[in-house]
Amino acid sequence: MSLPVTVRLPVLCAEELRQIARRERRSVSEVGARLIEEGLRQSRFPHIEFRTFNGERHACLKGRLQVWQLIMVARDHGMDAEQVARHLELKLEQVQAAFHYYEAYPEDTDRALADNDAMTFERLKQLLPNAKLAEIPRQVLEGEQ
Repeated sequence: MSLPVTVRLPVLCAEELRQIARRERRSVSEVGARLIEEGLRQSRFPHIEFRTFNGERHACLKGRLQVWQLIMVARDHGMDAEQVARHLELKLEQVQAAFHYYEAYPEDTDRALADNDAMTFERLKQLLPNAKLAEIPRQVLEGEQ
């Protein structure tokens, strides 16, 4: 459910909002609502920022990786924040911030994780036609010579 809200913006801000809407082929209302929602989330979670990847907005640790990427690694570490912080060379508070964001907004992160899990080499090849599959012998992966 959404509620209509009227907002007065300085002329330059309104024009920039219109430019973003044109560029993204969205309505001014959609872009304005998204920017306000992202701003509210960022004020609630100070370690989080939003960036665009392939035309989609994703929650990220400020200056670092996307929240879904951190959660993917965290699952491999039993969601142990200290292990994840060591593995990714992050501060514990950064990892905890990503965990708290994920708890508050699991649907965005889960959708990105599902998209990542669905990626196959064939699909990647469609996106990156020059990609080549590299095969690594098992003994190399297991540290044998």
